[in-house]
Amino acid sequence: MSARYVIGVDGGGTKTQAVLAGADGRVLSWGTGGPANLNRVPLQQVRASLREAITGALGADAGVPARAVGAVCLGIAGSTGSEDVIRAAISDLGLEAHVSVVSDVVIAFWAAIHGSFGALVIAGTGSCAYGVSTARATTAVGGWGYLLGDEGSAYDIGRRGMMAALRAADGRDEPTALLEELLQSLQVDTPRAVVPRIYQAAAGTTTDHIAGFAPVVATVAAAGDRVARSILHSAGNELGLMAMAVIDALSLRELEFDLALSGGVFKAGPLVTKHLASRVLAAAPGARIFVSERPPALGAARLALRDVGKDIEIVV
Repeated sequence: MSARYVIGVDGGGTKTQAVLAGADGRVLSWGTGGPANLNRVPLQQVRASLREAITGALGADAGVPARAVGAVCLGIAGSTGSEDVIRAAISDLGLEAHVSVVSDVVIAFWAAIHGSFGALVIAGTGSCAYGVSTARATTAVGGWGYLLGDEGSAYDIGRRGMMAALRAADGRDEPTALLEELLQSLQVDTPRAVVPRIYQAAAGTTTDHIAGFAPVVATVAAAGDRVARSILHSAGNELGLMAMAVIDALSLRELEFDLALSGGVFKAGPLVTKHLASRVLAAAPGARIFVSERPPALGAARLALRDVGKDIEIVV
């Protein structure tokens, strides 16, 4: 199949981003829209967000007609089992393209990894790991959600930071600056006043109120607080375990390969990455570990190019 253009889309819980690329892999324009995670917003919102982002990319500086697009890859959080629903959501945009739907983790991998195989660890509000072997086999680890997993995630770090603060208030654990930071962040005067604030927020549909405390834990840890540092070290170890599960499942231990790290948790720097890297490199010394800041939509565009027979990376 030949094509002049492709579109890659990253539909997440807070926004949707679409990128238009030429057949040579060069990015031409971007479009943005609202949230598109089917687990968090209704289908009507998903449809509106996808339309806004895609039409924005087409109608930006490039001014490309929809019929000129040869392939579209949609990386949508929460799309597993709903691929046909996602395709139908953009069916009236005038696209005559091949449309594929994959998970947001898959496009994040292909955005970050430079070669044809490797591993990715994502640590944002949640956490998971994903990889592709030299034989193109794939595996995923974690991603079980905040009730059953998400170790090393912002939610996990935030929750453990709050627990440590309240344990210190009880005298059950050593003092920590996290207690004062927790009271200030919630704008309350006493530890007991934390409870209604947290449980009232938890009655909603978001985990952001707890995950939002993770950057505070990182700041306190950077200032030398032993309790906060221990929480981040543990997060790094947990994320390293995820990485090793992928590495072993795909027989990458003896190879040189990319191990990309993606997500807000890694903004904490060595407080997290040092312990992750220590666990991985002891068993897989050929791992090239780095933090990727490439937008996942670029990975979706890369997969769209593959759908039209061009196995090349996207150039920004």
